[in-house]
Amino acid sequence: MTMHIRRKKLFINYIALFLILVIVCPLLAGCGASSEEVSYSLPEEQKLVVYTSHKQEIYEPIIKEFQERTGIWVEVISGGTKEMLDRIAQEADFPACDIMFGGGVDSLCSYTDYFAPYSSDVQEKLDPTYRDASDRYTVFSNLPIVFIYNKKLVFSAGKPRTWQELLTSTWKDKISFADPSRSGSAYTALCTLITARADALSQAETLELFASNLRSAGCASSSSQVLEDVIAGTRLIGITTEDAALKRIHKGADIGIIYPTDGTSVIPDGTAIIKNAPHAENARLFLEFTVSEDAQKLLREKCYRRPVRLDLEEDDAITELTYDLSWSATEQASILGTFEKALGKEGN
Repeated sequence: MTMHIRRKKLFINYIALFLILVIVCPLLAGCGASSEEVSYSLPEEQKLVVYTSHKQEIYEPIIKEFQERTGIWVEVISGGTKEMLDRIAQEADFPACDIMFGGGVDSLCSYTDYFAPYSSDVQEKLDPTYRDASDRYTVFSNLPIVFIYNKKLVFSAGKPRTWQELLTSTWKDKISFADPSRSGSAYTALCTLITARADALSQAETLELFASNLRSAGCASSSSQVLEDVIAGTRLIGITTEDAALKRIHKGADIGIIYPTDGTSVIPDGTAIIKNAPHAENARLFLEFTVSEDAQKLLREKCYRRPVRLDLEEDDAITELTYDLSWSATEQASILGTFEKALGKEGN
């Protein structure tokens, strides 16, 4: 009798354990599942794959708000502008992503063959200066190129105020500049420098003089590294975008911003829907959200970026250069090749 009761209790315990495993294990597995595993459990109509060259502090609030409003699950893959665009080109026959979010429009211009034309519902409210004639991309935010300086090591009276000054020996080995073959904003800055000095120097002369001031240490590994170099004082001057500088100043960095008096570029970055995107309708919804009034206000208030909506334009005293998008796109390989060759030369 006792043995029978003991066996019965043991059998009940086995059943209880089995039920616990059946119920709890899937929950535990779900908690540890990767975002990729979760995404594939969703219906296709609820998915969106985004390639972005934006930093997390830029794309995260925009994507989070989009997900909350639409219920669409967004998978984000980030990297450098050229890295992401090259990946899109390589995947052209079988697109893996739906939309490119970020990258200066001068960089996007070189890859328009891989983008689907789309005109936003609010196109008439957007800054038309750098609109693509075939609507292969839509502008997202305006990004002035600026200089930054370490306020502890550079007196305000002695800071460089023009692009021309950055070509003099005064700032030799004191400038931090990201690799323009990897950073879209650095390539825009390089083209801005050439444009600013076009009346006085040839393209090759400008690139040679600038490279000679960078040659000893070379280029910074990324646009983020430019800020770190100047904040730490390992370089006195940096070339970056306005929003990147403002964000670090807001966090307490003791750096100053210089708007070049001989002019600078204010090139927007953009958003482009991939040709034959797997989730094209969701890509269109996302693009529309990026230029909505709410998203553009969020951009200004939380990301320190300039909106592209005409009804939210900012009034300031920036001297803006006329920047030739077609030239910067078609001459990209030549410009980068000349610059890299100049960086590799020995001596002055």
